[in-house]
Amino acid sequence: MKYTISQNCIFLDREPDFKAILDCGQIFRYKLVDDGYEVFSADKKCVAKGSVILTSEPDYFVNFFDLDTDYDVITSKLCKFDELKADVEFGKGIRLLRQDFFETIISFIISANNNIPRIKGIIERLCTLAGDKKDGYYAFPTPQRLSLVSEKSLRDIGAGFRDKYIFRTTQIITSTDILKRIASSDTEQARKLLLTLPGVGPKVADCILLFGLRRFDCFPVDTWMMKRCKTDELDTPQKVRDYYLNRYGEYAGPAQQYIFYGAREK
Repeated sequence: MKYTISQNCIFLDREPDFKAILDCGQIFRYKLVDDGYEVFSADKKCVAKGSVILTSEPDYFVNFFDLDTDYDVITSKLCKFDELKADVEFGKGIRLLRQDFFETIISFIISANNNIPRIKGIIERLCTLAGDKKDGYYAFPTPQRLSLVSEKSLRDIGAGFRDKYIFRTTQIITSTDILKRIASSDTEQARKLLLTLPGVGPKVADCILLFGLRRFDCFPVDTWMMKRCKTDELDTPQKVRDYYLNRYGEYAGPAQQYIFYGAREK
Protein backbone atom coordinates (compact mmCIF):
# COMPACT_ATOMS: atom_id res chain seq x y z
CA MET A 1 0.00 0.00 0.00
CA LYS A 2 1.40 3.39 -0.96
CA TYR A 3 1.62 6.06 1.71
CA THR A 4 3.27 9.34 2.61
CA ILE A 5 4.24 10.63 6.05
CA SER A 6 3.79 14.25 7.03
CA GLN A 7 4.53 15.20 10.63
CA ASN A 8 2.18 13.08 12.77
CA CYS A 9 0.09 11.68 9.92
CA ILE A 10 0.35 8.70 7.61
CA PHE A 11 -1.62 9.40 4.44
CA LEU A 12 -2.64 6.25 2.55
CA ASP A 13 -3.38 6.10 -1.16
CA ARG A 14 -6.65 4.31 -0.49
CA GLU A 15 -8.91 3.64 2.48
CA PRO A 16 -8.02 0.41 4.32
CA ASP A 17 -10.69 -1.79 5.84
CA PHE A 18 -9.73 -1.14 9.46
CA LYS A 19 -12.75 -3.09 10.67
CA ALA A 20 -11.55 -6.23 8.90
CA ILE A 21 -7.98 -5.70 10.10
CA LEU A 22 -8.98 -5.26 13.73
CA ASP A 23 -11.92 -7.68 13.94
CA CYS A 24 -10.21 -10.73 12.44
CA GLY A 25 -9.00 -12.06 15.79
CA GLN A 26 -5.40 -10.90 15.75
CA ILE A 27 -5.53 -7.95 18.18
CA PHE A 28 -7.47 -6.94 21.30
CA ARG A 29 -6.28 -3.41 22.18
CA TYR A 30 -8.42 -1.11 20.07
CA LYS A 31 -11.53 1.01 20.49
CA LEU A 32 -14.15 2.34 18.10
CA VAL A 33 -14.14 6.15 18.28
CA ASP A 34 -16.34 8.44 16.20
CA ASP A 35 -15.71 7.32 12.62
CA GLY A 36 -12.42 5.53 13.30
CA TYR A 37 -10.41 3.41 15.74
CA GLU A 38 -7.94 4.03 18.53
CA VAL A 39 -5.29 1.32 18.27
CA PHE A 40 -2.73 0.57 20.98
CA SER A 41 0.52 -1.39 20.73
CA ALA A 42 3.10 -1.71 23.50
CA ASP A 43 3.42 1.88 24.76
CA LYS A 44 2.19 3.51 21.56
CA LYS A 45 -1.15 4.67 20.15
CA CYS A 46 -2.64 5.76 16.85
CA VAL A 47 -6.04 6.82 15.54
CA ALA A 48 -6.95 5.16 12.25
CA LYS A 49 -9.83 6.51 10.22
CA GLY A 50 -10.54 6.80 6.55
CA SER A 51 -7.25 6.91 4.68
CA VAL A 52 -5.28 8.56 7.50
CA ILE A 53 -3.41 7.22 10.52
CA LEU A 54 -2.74 9.87 13.17
CA THR A 55 0.16 9.14 15.51
CA SER A 56 3.26 10.60 17.10
CA GLU A 57 5.08 7.40 16.04
CA PRO A 58 4.49 7.16 12.27
CA ASP A 59 7.44 4.86 11.52
CA TYR A 60 6.27 2.41 14.17
CA PHE A 61 2.75 2.23 12.75
CA VAL A 62 3.91 1.94 9.14
CA ASN A 63 5.59 -1.26 10.29
CA PHE A 64 2.70 -2.23 12.61
CA PHE A 65 0.12 -2.08 9.82
CA ASP A 66 2.53 -3.82 7.43
CA LEU A 67 2.09 -1.04 4.89
CA ASP A 68 5.15 -1.99 2.84
CA THR A 69 3.72 -5.42 1.95
CA ASP A 70 1.77 -5.78 -1.29
CA TYR A 71 -1.28 -7.80 -0.25
CA ASP A 72 -2.47 -7.99 -3.86
CA VAL A 73 0.31 -10.54 -4.37
CA ILE A 74 -0.90 -12.60 -1.41
CA THR A 75 -4.59 -12.49 -2.35
CA SER A 76 -3.87 -13.36 -5.99
CA LYS A 77 -2.01 -16.47 -4.88
CA LEU A 78 -4.73 -17.51 -2.42
CA CYS A 79 -7.52 -16.94 -4.95
CA LYS A 80 -6.07 -19.80 -6.99
CA PHE A 81 -7.79 -22.02 -4.40
CA ASP A 82 -11.48 -22.12 -5.29
CA GLU A 83 -12.59 -22.61 -1.67
CA LEU A 84 -10.86 -19.35 -0.65
CA LYS A 85 -12.17 -16.98 -3.30
CA ALA A 86 -15.32 -15.90 -1.45
CA ASP A 87 -13.53 -15.41 1.89
CA VAL A 88 -10.64 -13.48 0.31
CA GLU A 89 -13.08 -11.22 -1.51
CA PHE A 90 -15.08 -10.66 1.68
CA GLY A 91 -12.01 -9.91 3.81
CA LYS A 92 -9.72 -8.45 1.15
CA GLY A 93 -8.87 -5.46 3.36
CA ILE A 94 -7.20 -7.63 6.00
CA ARG A 95 -3.53 -6.98 6.75
CA LEU A 96 -1.58 -9.01 9.30
CA LEU A 97 -0.29 -6.70 12.00
CA ARG A 98 3.30 -6.72 13.18
CA GLN A 99 2.64 -6.71 16.90
CA ASP A 100 4.87 -6.50 19.95
CA PHE A 101 6.08 -10.03 20.70
CA PHE A 102 5.71 -9.99 24.48
CA GLU A 103 2.30 -8.33 24.34
CA THR A 104 1.15 -10.99 21.88
CA ILE A 105 2.29 -13.82 24.15
CA ILE A 106 0.45 -12.51 27.20
CA SER A 107 -2.64 -11.46 25.22
CA PHE A 108 -3.10 -14.89 23.70
CA ILE A 109 -2.52 -16.67 27.01
CA ILE A 110 -5.41 -14.51 28.27
CA SER A 111 -7.46 -15.44 25.19
CA ALA A 112 -7.54 -19.18 25.99
CA ASN A 113 -11.12 -20.41 26.63
CA ASN A 114 -12.31 -16.82 26.66
CA ASN A 115 -14.46 -14.42 24.64
CA ILE A 116 -13.31 -11.23 22.97
CA PRO A 117 -15.10 -8.65 25.20
CA ARG A 118 -13.74 -10.35 28.32
CA ILE A 119 -10.23 -10.67 26.82
CA LYS A 120 -10.20 -6.97 26.01
CA GLY A 121 -11.37 -6.10 29.52
CA ILE A 122 -8.69 -8.19 31.23
CA ILE A 123 -5.95 -6.72 29.03
CA GLU A 124 -7.14 -3.17 29.67
CA ARG A 125 -7.15 -3.76 33.44
CA LEU A 126 -3.70 -5.36 33.19
CA CYS A 127 -2.39 -2.23 31.46
CA THR A 128 -3.93 -0.03 34.15
CA LEU A 129 -2.44 -2.24 36.85
CA ALA A 130 1.13 -2.46 35.60
CA GLY A 131 1.60 -0.29 32.52
CA ASP A 132 3.05 3.21 32.37
CA LYS A 133 0.47 6.00 32.29
CA LYS A 134 0.57 7.77 28.94
CA ASP A 135 -1.51 10.57 27.46
CA GLY A 136 -5.03 9.24 27.99
CA TYR A 137 -4.17 5.54 28.13
CA TYR A 138 -1.89 2.99 29.77
CA ALA A 139 0.94 1.18 28.01
CA PHE A 140 1.11 -2.59 27.93
CA PRO A 141 3.39 -3.68 30.80
CA THR A 142 6.99 -4.49 30.01
CA PRO A 143 8.18 -7.96 31.05
CA GLN A 144 10.09 -6.42 33.94
CA ARG A 145 7.06 -4.52 35.25
CA LEU A 146 4.73 -7.48 34.85
CA SER A 147 7.18 -9.77 36.67
CA LEU A 148 6.53 -7.71 39.82
CA VAL A 149 2.78 -8.37 39.75
CA SER A 150 1.55 -11.18 42.00
CA GLU A 151 -0.78 -14.01 41.01
CA LYS A 152 -3.36 -12.58 43.41
CA SER A 153 -3.27 -9.20 41.69
CA LEU A 154 -3.75 -10.92 38.34
CA ARG A 155 -6.65 -12.89 39.75
CA ASP A 156 -8.16 -9.65 41.10
CA ILE A 157 -8.34 -8.13 37.61
CA GLY A 158 -10.31 -11.14 36.39
CA ALA A 159 -7.60 -13.26 34.79
CA GLY A 160 -9.12 -16.36 36.41
CA PHE A 161 -7.19 -19.60 36.02
CA ARG A 162 -4.81 -17.79 33.66
CA ASP A 163 -3.27 -15.85 36.58
CA LYS A 164 -0.64 -18.51 37.24
CA TYR A 165 0.16 -18.85 33.55
CA ILE A 166 0.73 -15.12 33.10
CA PHE A 167 2.83 -15.00 36.27
CA ARG A 168 4.98 -18.07 35.51
CA THR A 169 5.51 -17.24 31.85
CA THR A 170 6.60 -13.72 32.72
CA GLN A 171 9.05 -15.07 35.29
CA ILE A 172 10.58 -17.38 32.66
CA ILE A 173 10.81 -14.58 30.10
CA THR A 174 12.53 -12.17 32.51
CA SER A 175 14.99 -14.76 33.83
CA THR A 176 16.02 -16.42 30.54
CA ASP A 177 16.72 -15.55 26.91
CA ILE A 178 13.76 -17.56 25.63
CA LEU A 179 12.26 -14.68 23.64
CA LYS A 180 15.51 -14.24 21.74
CA ARG A 181 15.76 -17.99 21.12
CA ILE A 182 12.18 -18.18 19.86
CA ALA A 183 12.60 -15.20 17.54
CA SER A 184 15.82 -16.59 16.05
CA SER A 185 14.49 -20.15 15.52
CA ASP A 186 12.72 -21.59 12.52
CA THR A 187 8.96 -21.88 12.91
CA GLU A 188 8.90 -25.52 13.99
CA GLN A 189 11.53 -25.01 16.69
CA ALA A 190 9.98 -21.69 17.76
CA ARG A 191 6.65 -23.46 18.23
CA LYS A 192 8.29 -26.13 20.39
CA LEU A 193 9.87 -23.45 22.57
CA LEU A 194 6.59 -21.57 22.91
CA LEU A 195 4.86 -24.76 24.02
CA THR A 196 7.22 -24.91 27.02
CA LEU A 197 5.68 -21.68 28.38
CA PRO A 198 2.86 -22.12 30.92
CA GLY A 199 -0.53 -21.43 29.35
CA VAL A 200 0.64 -21.85 25.76
CA GLY A 201 -1.04 -24.70 23.90
CA PRO A 202 -0.95 -25.53 20.18
CA LYS A 203 -3.51 -22.95 19.03
CA VAL A 204 -2.08 -20.18 21.21
CA ALA A 205 1.44 -20.98 19.99
CA ASP A 206 0.32 -20.67 16.37
CA CYS A 207 -1.42 -17.35 17.12
CA ILE A 208 1.72 -15.98 18.78
CA LEU A 209 3.89 -17.03 15.85
CA LEU A 210 1.52 -15.59 13.26
CA PHE A 211 0.61 -12.34 15.01
CA GLY A 212 3.74 -11.72 17.10
CA LEU A 213 6.48 -12.93 14.77
CA ARG A 214 4.68 -12.78 11.40
CA ARG A 215 5.34 -16.44 10.62
CA PHE A 216 2.96 -17.07 7.72
CA ASP A 217 3.60 -20.83 7.85
CA CYS A 218 1.14 -21.18 10.75
CA PHE A 219 -2.56 -22.03 10.77
CA PRO A 220 -4.25 -21.48 14.17
CA VAL A 221 -7.35 -23.61 14.65
CA ASP A 222 -10.06 -22.59 17.13
CA THR A 223 -13.79 -23.33 17.32
CA TRP A 224 -14.59 -20.94 14.46
CA MET A 225 -12.04 -22.66 12.24
CA MET A 226 -13.32 -26.10 13.18
CA LYS A 227 -16.89 -25.06 12.29
CA ARG A 228 -15.70 -23.99 8.86
CA CYS A 229 -13.02 -26.57 8.09
CA LYS A 230 -14.06 -29.76 9.88
CA THR A 231 -14.94 -32.78 7.73
CA ASP A 232 -15.35 -36.48 8.40
CA GLU A 233 -11.65 -36.89 7.69
CA LEU A 234 -10.45 -33.62 9.24
CA ASP A 235 -12.12 -34.18 12.58
CA THR A 236 -9.52 -32.77 15.00
CA PRO A 237 -7.75 -29.38 15.22
CA GLN A 238 -4.40 -31.06 14.53
CA LYS A 239 -5.68 -32.71 11.35
CA VAL A 240 -7.20 -29.44 10.14
CA ARG A 241 -3.98 -27.56 10.90
CA ASP A 242 -1.73 -30.07 9.16
CA TYR A 243 -3.91 -30.34 6.07
CA TYR A 244 -4.21 -26.61 5.46
CA LEU A 245 -0.59 -25.88 6.32
CA ASN A 246 0.35 -28.31 3.57
CA ARG A 247 -2.30 -26.96 1.19
CA TYR A 248 -1.61 -23.23 1.54
CA GLY A 249 2.10 -23.42 2.36
CA GLU A 250 3.86 -20.09 2.83
CA TYR A 251 0.54 -18.23 2.88
CA ALA A 252 -1.30 -20.47 5.34
CA GLY A 253 -1.40 -17.70 7.95
CA PRO A 254 -3.12 -15.10 5.75
CA ALA A 255 -5.47 -17.82 4.48
CA GLN A 256 -6.45 -18.59 8.06
CA GLN A 257 -7.31 -14.95 8.66
CA TYR A 258 -9.57 -14.74 5.62
CA ILE A 259 -11.34 -17.96 6.60
CA PHE A 260 -11.71 -16.90 10.25
CA TYR A 261 -13.07 -13.46 9.38
CA GLY A 262 -15.51 -14.93 6.88
CA ALA A 263 -16.71 -17.55 9.37
CA ARG A 264 -17.31 -14.91 12.08
CA GLU A 265 -18.62 -11.96 10.11
CA LYS A 266 -20.62 -13.29 7.18
